[in-house]
Amino acid sequence: MINVTRESAPAAADGSSAKLLSLFATPVAKIPCPFGAEINEELAAAVLSRSAADIKDLSFKSETVGNLTDWGDPGVDRLTSWVLAMARTFVETLRGEPLHRAVGATRPSDVRLAAHRSWASIYRGGNHHAPHFHPNTAIAAVYYVASAGACDLELADPRANVEFFDPGISFANEGRTVRIGSGPGTLLLMPGWMKHSVPPYEGADVRISIAWNLAYAFSADVALQPAGD
Repeated sequence: MINVTRESAPAAADGSSAKLLSLFATPVAKIPCPFGAEINEELAAAVLSRSAADIKDLSFKSETVGNLTDWGDPGVDRLTSWVLAMARTFVETLRGEPLHRAVGATRPSDVRLAAHRSWASIYRGGNHHAPHFHPNTAIAAVYYVASAGACDLELADPRANVEFFDPGISFANEGRTVRIGSGPGTLLLMPGWMKHSVPPYEGADVRISIAWNLAYAFSADVALQPAGD
């Protein structure tokens, strides 16, 4: 389905109805976890204590293998439940209506947000992550567990065509990169298609973050199915 927002008021001949429109804003939520201080230390220990078979060393960072939600860790489960609740609130706030109505379902229980993939990333001095996005993901969620330095995430301009032409004068923040600074205990939510990157980590210790790929899941008796399934 394509949603079209129509600007219904035509401009008058004398220009009295002229408007300057700022379109296609991208929502990003930055949310402090109310119980982050209670769980972060144990979460960090759980990630760092995983055996070598449970962690893959990439050229730019280390990452846990499999899904964190399969660990059976109480802290991970508690955090994931809160992240899912915040993501639902994120969508409902932006839509101005309950999630089930937004997707055309009948009951609130007909649709929920589910974590289709979850993992922890470990960054050491100089580690980084090049620009990327999360395919087949409605909402990308990132939570910062531990860090001795800045927890920075850079968001790229999502308007794809701006990279093909440089007019020399920017009047719409073309090609701009926005750096969001956070700290342990902070959750970021953004559309899965939002291209983002992690600048080189300069802390003396490690930086640990947890990410979830969230998608909509429908009850078995609902005809609607999420795109891609």
